[in-house]
Amino acid sequence: MIRAILGGTFDPIHWGHLRPALDVVQQIGADILHLMPSAQPPHRDYPGATAQQRLAMAALAAKELPYCAAEAWELEQPRKSYTALTLQQLAQRWPNDKLIFLLGEDAFAGLPQWYQWQHLLDHAHFVVMQRPHTKRHYCEQLQQWLHGVEVQSIAALHEQHHGRVYIAQTPAHDISATAIRNAIQTGAPWQHWLPASVAEYITEHQLYR
Repeated sequence: MIRAILGGTFDPIHWGHLRPALDVVQQIGADILHLMPSAQPPHRDYPGATAQQRLAMAALAAKELPYCAAEAWELEQPRKSYTALTLQQLAQRWPNDKLIFLLGEDAFAGLPQWYQWQHLLDHAHFVVMQRPHTKRHYCEQLQQWLHGVEVQSIAALHEQHHGRVYIAQTPAHDISATAIRNAIQTGAPWQHWLPASVAEYITEHQLYR
């Protein structure tokens, strides 16, 4: 089985997360997309919604979408959400499956600041979701690392169990969780940026007000 994993704070989860990820899942032929909220994100302030609320919103989004499931793994770990550790543990959990970790290009550009970043590919492939008509702006250290691990086709990605990076072209969806939270606070329209059930959950629980 090919398991695609989309991690993030998801505060809240929205179409800017979901549509590019679903596009990549179709490109690479993954069997399932795991939506995995971070429990204690090491690179940002504590989220506005609780961990359980963010998991609940991911679960609602997953129910509206094909081949999706919410994944509580990081929320259940008594540590910060370090991707290197999570991928190692998920590989032990699913030893016969191929793991493909999805991330946006902005996050990928900051990879050298991640915990044990040079070991991130020890248990998975990475697929970077690149917006149309954007140019790469990576530091020299990341560029040199990428030169040794990047593949140019999905077929090449599938030839190995792990250890490769593929840059995928994805549709542009200029939506951010910050913009959604700001719109909620100011009374501007925001519901169209999320799956309907997630928007209903936010309204019901009066989040981000």
